[in-house]
Amino acid sequence: MKVLKATRRNEDTLVEQVYQTLRDEIIRGKIAGGTRLVESALAEKMKVSRTPIREALHRLAVEGFLYSIPRAGYIVEEMSDYDIEDLFTIRVEVELLAARLALEKITPVELERMELNLKMTDEKVASGHTEGLTELDVAFHNIIYKASRSKTMYHICQSLSDHSLKYRISLIHIPEFARKTRDGHYEIFRSFVAKDFQRLEKAIKNHLQLAKKDILKMIEKTRDEAFISSAGF
Repeated sequence: MKVLKATRRNEDTLVEQVYQTLRDEIIRGKIAGGTRLVESALAEKMKVSRTPIREALHRLAVEGFLYSIPRAGYIVEEMSDYDIEDLFTIRVEVELLAARLALEKITPVELERMELNLKMTDEKVASGHTEGLTELDVAFHNIIYKASRSKTMYHICQSLSDHSLKYRISLIHIPEFARKTRDGHYEIFRSFVAKDFQRLEKAIKNHLQLAKKDILKMIEKTRDEAFISSAGF
């Protein structure tokens, strides 16, 4: 975890740094679901006062990454199967709305960025090197969110995407999942080029449904392995 330096003049910046550091580590799975976060312990680790820690934890709780335990700190949320189903049900509907807006407003330059993103993804998938694939995945979807020309839509889509990111990070190194993600992106891109919303709608639904199924499979496998290990089989 980062050690941050505070001064009176950069107190607001420090709160943002603490928030972004904790948020990134939760999203990327470096701080696991179920972990208890305590102000005093975090302040000592990050070498800052408890004030920016308190404000950052409150923001993360409001966003749904943590829940508060009175007089005991915060716990990192751990998603159940129902939570995953719920998240992707909402994400499909919101991303379809974003895509509809983007289809009308996306520029040739943005389409070129999508195509370049796909070429870079192809190279990584072909080489078997998965480092950086998560960033390319996020960047691809961000092009669509931004093309909606709606700041509200952009932030909502990003937040929903971030809640599933740690699971996608765990899966992206698996060649089959990486290929499925790449193929889904290609179909979405082709739908934009064709300006065909029905095709785009189908592509987005299929892409997110496959991601949801793979995440649920991974969670089930993790639970089974944990049970076998704890049972001593």
